[in-house]
Amino acid sequence: MNLLKTFKHKIKNKLINFFFEALKQEVQNIFLTEPMIVGPKERLHISENVKKNNFLVNTNSGEVYVNDYVFFGKNVCLITGTHDFTKFEDERRKTSPKEGRDIVIEKGVWIATNATIIGPCIIGKNAVVAAGSVVTKNVEPFTVVGGVPAKIIKRIQQKEDE
Repeated sequence: MNLLKTFKHKIKNKLINFFFEALKQEVQNIFLTEPMIVGPKERLHISENVKKNNFLVNTNSGEVYVNDYVFFGKNVCLITGTHDFTKFEDERRKTSPKEGRDIVIEKGVWIATNATIIGPCIIGKNAVVAAGSVVTKNVEPFTVVGGVPAKIIKRIQQKEDE
């Protein structure tokens, strides 16, 4: 009888550990693959073929479009929202445009870890935004940009069919 009790206890502990690990993995997947959205959710438009890591999207002042084959490093920020720096105190905090600061990320773009994209801007097809960069204007297709503010580092050789 003692052996049966021990066996039941071991199985119970293994099942608890199995379900705990599965739940932990699922929670991590949600936090590491779903964007945190500040502002209207319907202003975020993400294609199906996007590799999403944890990223923050502010849609308070515009739409955000993320096209096919885009992939993000960790902790990327896409920011449409801004405030009027000519205002002061509570007025500055409460004053922001409601539209006109859209971000468009075209097909095949790689935005590396800790990069920040500040709208309005378009990140061109197959461009690369280096880790830690701050993009404040349009990025040409097939270019690598980096720095604060981001500047062109190099051009990417295009395939014949591009």
